[in-house]
Amino acid sequence: MLSIKIKKSLFCMMILIFSPNVLGNELTLLAHSHGSNAYNKASQNSASFQWPTYQKNTEQNNISDTNLNKSEENTQHFLFPENVHITGKTLDEIILQGIKNIKENGARFDARAGSGLQAYDVSYTLLNPQERIHWLRIPRSTQYFCRELLAYFKGSLDVSEGLSQASKIWQSLADKNNQVSSNYGYYVFHQRIPECGNLTQYEWVLKNLEKNLDSRKAFININQPHHKNFDSKDFPCTLGMQFFVRNNHLCCVVSSRSTDIFTGLPYDMGFFSFVTELVYKNLKERLDYPKKEQLNLGYVTMKTNFTQIYDKTSKQALGLLNTLEKQDKNLYIEPMPSINDAQETLNDIYNETQKTPVMKWIHKHANFC
Repeated sequence: MLSIKIKKSLFCMMILIFSPNVLGNELTLLAHSHGSNAYNKASQNSASFQWPTYQKNTEQNNISDTNLNKSEENTQHFLFPENVHITGKTLDEIILQGIKNIKENGARFDARAGSGLQAYDVSYTLLNPQERIHWLRIPRSTQYFCRELLAYFKGSLDVSEGLSQASKIWQSLADKNNQVSSNYGYYVFHQRIPECGNLTQYEWVLKNLEKNLDSRKAFININQPHHKNFDSKDFPCTLGMQFFVRNNHLCCVVSSRSTDIFTGLPYDMGFFSFVTELVYKNLKERLDYPKKEQLNLGYVTMKTNFTQIYDKTSKQALGLLNTLEKQDKNLYIEPMPSINDAQETLNDIYNETQKTPVMKWIHKHANFC
């Protein structure tokens, strides 16, 4: 039987782990905002969202039992590490903060994909999901992002028809059937739920929120049980996406097991923020008055257990910290348009057309010609 002392410790652990206040430091960085004058009303509402201020939890190691010896104190410090919460109005702001955090606080690791520095328990929040472009590495970053979006929209798990169109590196991750698991668009727009009238997971989210804006079931599963294969080279980093309304703002929180700050976060956050804006606009089109008028675009948060810089990209990643002073002022790409019509945008996605301004922009900057 557990002792009373151990029961108390376990209870404290549960409170700390599940309390929203244990988010740790909110790091701030003043960085430039490329194309910020393109905010529309929705993005202004999003940018004005008041994110609560989180402080270090000074009580997280204050275990009431005064008889803890030195060994127990060290154990408690290990069990309750300081979490980091990074926020920014633009994608580049949180990327730069994330690189700085890993550089200063990261620990060495050695995994199948390589070795490098990683930080633990980091949350990245994009306050304005419409500021989703990674400007610091244009035009290469926008080309990859747009090609990846088109592969996601198509939703094919066959690497030749999908993600290898964005980068040939995906081909090396394919299984014996020439498939990869990390085409996130498949799970969002194409995977059906037989138990719910064959709905897509995207439609599942909409129907739950349309029925009840306080729903806590608007969730999209990405990493799934059938992905557990020891021979697989591609195990999805993203666990899932949850959408919810907070203070009349449509928000999204993404759970991730691992996030590469240089090759992953810029494009993952770009896609998740695009889907969040699409859900937001879709809800506005479906809801009745006054709910549709009260709903605003909120934030997107990626909660990641591990966030890393691999040695093989370390020089490039750390070099971004000096990019602001060296950036070529002649490089310019017009900002990504807002989603004006969600249903027409979905038609473009499913029909592989480009009738809406946002889809025309994506096809243009994918630069397949």
